[in-house]
Amino acid sequence: MLCAIRINLKPGYKKNIKKDLKKNKNISIMFTVEKMGVKYEFTIKFIIKDFGLQIKNLSSNQKNKKYLLAKIVQIIAFKNHNEKQSSTRFHYVDFPLPIKNNIPEKPSVSIVIPAYIKNKKDIANIENLLQSIEKQTIKPDHVIIVDDCSPVQYPFSKRIQLFKQPKNSGPAKARNLGKQIAVENQSDIIAFTDTDCLLSENWIEIIIRSFHNLNDFQILSGNTISYDKNWLGIYQNINGTLNGRKFKDSERLLYGTTANLAITKEVAERINFNEVFPLAAGEDIEFCYRANQIGFAIKHISVMKIFHNYGYNNNLLHDLKLFYKQFKRYEKGQDTLLVEVPEYYTYFDNTIEIQASI
Repeated sequence: MLCAIRINLKPGYKKNIKKDLKKNKNISIMFTVEKMGVKYEFTIKFIIKDFGLQIKNLSSNQKNKKYLLAKIVQIIAFKNHNEKQSSTRFHYVDFPLPIKNNIPEKPSVSIVIPAYIKNKKDIANIENLLQSIEKQTIKPDHVIIVDDCSPVQYPFSKRIQLFKQPKNSGPAKARNLGKQIAVENQSDIIAFTDTDCLLSENWIEIIIRSFHNLNDFQILSGNTISYDKNWLGIYQNINGTLNGRKFKDSERLLYGTTANLAITKEVAERINFNEVFPLAAGEDIEFCYRANQIGFAIKHISVMKIFHNYGYNNNLLHDLKLFYKQFKRYEKGQDTLLVEVPEYYTYFDNTIEIQASI
């Protein structure tokens, strides 16, 4: 371990945490990073609501100190988060009543995977994903991989429907192409995942069963669990980073993420991913928002599990750098999202996070 991390809360902070939460006070957090015998002290000021309700359970043990550090890094990455919220400028309008799905008893299923392979780690990830697809209790009818002009070529099996983009164009365009191929395949269900994911063995079986049992819903969002078991992986689970957000007074979701998402053919035929999003950040939120506007309701399915590999290796600086870059990418996606959906925070403020359930 290269660094020893100590986080020291200002005097009286823990004692007054519940009082400050109620009053929504500005607070200061001072923490010390010790590296190679040199101490660096930082003080961060921000509004306490940015911590989320989990901060109420803060204790002095090292696990919660690391959780606090992760939350601080996330807030720093989203440094303009509060400035961009504009929920008071827009009127909240309820989404239409759900359009029922019409999934047949024995549906055809396609899995769509955008891929950008640049190193051995990416090759290992995609091989693990393909193995998890092979182990499915119900096999997909089609596995469609859209290679987004990867610098490293991989010899995919002939069973894979492989399509290559002539230039790197981002995951939104790759998913649109894969979705189009799935519709041409006459697929009733199109399931999306990513190359750094592992599917639980009954993933497809649960998707089919859930569409049959919940015909008010045309989009299913699964339970995305961190494959990484270290403290940052645990943080991602508690934070519900890849599990979307649920409306406070409803079973409907504002959005799910395309690491673990299934849609009906009707949704696929009517909505495309917005290709103005250049990165894997925000395009799934915008897609789901427009689906909700039409009446395609989204449901969280806790047993629809996949495991997401964030790439942590227990090296503190390496892992924090990955973590920071992830949320910095989300901030950039949010910039585009708020141009495309300026009223987004009007709806966001009426939702709650969905923690990963293991």
